[in-house]
Amino acid sequence: MILVAGAWHNLLTGSRYSSVPVYARWSLLPVSRVFSRMRCASFLVAGAVLLAGCSQTGSAAVVGTSAPTADSSSIPAGPDPTKYPGGRALLEGLNVPALPPIPSLDKVEQDFPQTTIDKVISDFTESQIKVGVYGDRQSKRTIALVGGSHAEMWITALDILGKRNGFKVKTYLKMGCPLSTDPKPLKTDFTPYPECYDWDLRVLDRLKHEKPYAVFTTSTRPAPSGMGDWLPPGYVDAFDQLMSAGITVYGLRDTPWPRSTSGDWETPTCLSQGGDADACGSVRDVVVAPVNPAVEFASSRPLFKSLDLTPALCTATECPAVVGNMIVYKDWHHLSATFVRSLTDELGRQMGLGTPVKAAKPN
Repeated sequence: MILVAGAWHNLLTGSRYSSVPVYARWSLLPVSRVFSRMRCASFLVAGAVLLAGCSQTGSAAVVGTSAPTADSSSIPAGPDPTKYPGGRALLEGLNVPALPPIPSLDKVEQDFPQTTIDKVISDFTESQIKVGVYGDRQSKRTIALVGGSHAEMWITALDILGKRNGFKVKTYLKMGCPLSTDPKPLKTDFTPYPECYDWDLRVLDRLKHEKPYAVFTTSTRPAPSGMGDWLPPGYVDAFDQLMSAGITVYGLRDTPWPRSTSGDWETPTCLSQGGDADACGSVRDVVVAPVNPAVEFASSRPLFKSLDLTPALCTATECPAVVGNMIVYKDWHHLSATFVRSLTDELGRQMGLGTPVKAAKPN
């Protein structure tokens, strides 16, 4: 209780970019904020087991679903953007009022993307290709959201953008399985993940057959060196296969995985133990490379559209745990759905959607 009270004292004191001070140094934490990689891997495995318990099961190779219940013309109102600007605070240099951040510490870990709630992401052991349908479900223009949980995070924004701009979003998601042709993928605990390779190949074949207007996926991941991020060769091959089939690829730079040179940590736990936006954040140079690794790749591929929302998560030197009165991460390295929603307009701008319209074009 003392630690939680201390955390809320910090969270209420106010600063320019978030409702918590950015002047506190790591040495001021009452408890260590550094969690070893082994502990974090165990945390993720436990989380995967929890989610697997609510996933669909069965022997069918392909599962189709129209999970969302919201009408495609209705976009629920989000939090007051003047009080809770989220990522816009960094993008636009906003001063924000001192308020408790959202989601609250007791709710942020359950701030899942809708696809998890709808059970349309395959777990680690499932072979099915589960398909969710979002955005403007009546549109003939389709963007496919493909990959693992770091691609899944963006359904919150893409669902809104699809409804605004008249395109359907179909999801093809599997836990821990980014879109790649790497024949020997690994899970976060570094154990072999052959199910991912098989799933990726079948999804690629399906996409080349269905030919959506575009594929949206992550284009980078943490570098093997532990410093910055990189574009793996397996990603490059998967993207080239899609573009050779005439499919546009929106490649979004992966968001930083919170860590220091000493190890990784889980944001809500750090905040609940008395940390603040600075102390529970990351040094930017540790978690992202100076330049988006996908930029050079994009320069030689006209159908590859490189996207990068790092400026909404990081200053020139750090990536805070709270931005614009929103807790950025729901766990070790997944963004809260609430924070993702705050990035909707910027994502749409980078995708070239411009002013929201309802015009729809065929695939």
